Amino acid sequence: MLARQTGKTFTATLEIVEDVLEAEATGRRVDWVILSRGERQAKEAMRKGVALHLKAMGVAFQELQYEFPLSDKTKVSALEVVTPGGSKITALPANPDTARGFSANVFLDEFAFHADSRAICASLFPVVSAPHLKIRICSTPNGKGNKFYELMTGKDDQWSRHTVDIYTAVADGLDRDVDELRAALGDEDIWQQEFELKW
Repeated sequence: MLARQTGKTFTATLEIVEDVLEAEATGRRVDWVILSRGERQAKEAMRKGVALHLKAMGVAFQELQYEFPLSDKTKVSALEVVTPGGSKITALPANPDTARGFSANVFLDEFAFHADSRAICASLFPVVSAPHLKIRICSTPNGKGNKFYELMTGKDDQWSRHTVDIYTAVADGLDRDVDELRAALGDEDIWQQEFELKW
């Protein structure tokens, strides 16, 4: 759980790219699926995350865009990056249909804001059931009525839970003036949810 504009997507996509490159360095191929709140956020994850990291590391890749069919016969836009070793990173808007059918590592971006997060979770868990697959879930809080809240407040030890509020991010080097941000926002409830990560 991370505060707004503290690098959730940027950091998670860096881990994805590093995982792909590590696998390919040992002759393996891995696939990742990024499920974002909508098409715009999926494109941002690919262009300002995955592609940016690959370019910075000097890795050649192919970018594809295609229509992904849903069960109701509608289609959503999918973006895909394919590396020289054949690994794929696919970004889609999240819904129960897009969460099905893959056998891949998964990154749920801003999961508390996904429509029908419980149905997405039900569709998704078989996808990551193989012991070698990874799932990363990042979000800012969005109230208590979603699966992200349940995962973050759970008492089990099945999940590794981490929290980075605005104060931690600034202490770790994020260039923000906390007092200025808080005063400019002028809404304590929004401040507490978006930046202090309070439910």
